[in-house]
Amino acid sequence: MATGNDLLRVASKYLGYNRFDDPKPGTIFGRAFAELHGEAYAASGVPYCDMLVTFCLREIGITNFDSAYVPGRIATARARGWLVKREDALPGDLVCFDWDGDGVADHIGIVEIKYSWSYQTIEGNTSGSWRGSQSNGGGVYRRVRSFDTVIAVIRPPYTGASRPVVPAGTLAVDGWWGQSTTRALQRINGTPQDGQVSSQYRPNQQYFPAAGSGWEWTGENAEGSQLIVKLQRAFHVDADGIAGPEFVRGMQRYYRVTVDGYMGHATVRALQHAINRQLGRK
Repeated sequence: MATGNDLLRVASKYLGYNRFDDPKPGTIFGRAFAELHGEAYAASGVPYCDMLVTFCLREIGITNFDSAYVPGRIATARARGWLVKREDALPGDLVCFDWDGDGVADHIGIVEIKYSWSYQTIEGNTSGSWRGSQSNGGGVYRRVRSFDTVIAVIRPPYTGASRPVVPAGTLAVDGWWGQSTTRALQRINGTPQDGQVSSQYRPNQQYFPAAGSGWEWTGENAEGSQLIVKLQRAFHVDADGIAGPEFVRGMQRYYRVTVDGYMGHATVRALQHAINRQLGRK
């Protein structure tokens, strides 16, 4: 019995794979596809996001849905009645992306978690962050993608229902910067992992309406936080360890959200999405 969770189990084994580190021509997935569909797919430089999907589907016994071209996979799924609404996606469904809005799919991934307006996915031939190529980055990574880039969601012919997935280390994207968010940031930044944003100046609390548990607000004797120093340096603001409106504006610029100097839920969600992208590489 094949389920979406089975597909995720197989795909997760390849997290961290990168075609640029592969000692052989092409990719693991392209070479396997070439054995069935022609040697051209085994060449170096052939995009492999959809061949990763084919590879994983075949490993769980679904052998009638091979594809190396995402628009073609969508057409096949449409003809077979396998498309579902993006809001109805389940773990193991295939999510197809249209980056430039031209109506033609550019990339594909496997849904791991569905949030309110985004998915956490496992994808092949992408980059570990938004800075690199999203559909020809060479690696297998966990990513978080907004619904507004989705052109189609496909449910392969599984023979069993999928179960909800919360991988170890995944942070809930809930818009609150509490202790879990702090611990994740501390892990990424190499500071002590106590879940506390220590010794912050209480009058600045007004700029942090989405700050949850674990923030220590104090008076004139505030000494600051090692974590905040690290983040201030990343956000290119003065690194004194005290989070204030300039810290928030730096964070908002960094994550490309509205810059108003107040850390609301939208700002924290952008931060949490970025954390999950980082954790997917560790």
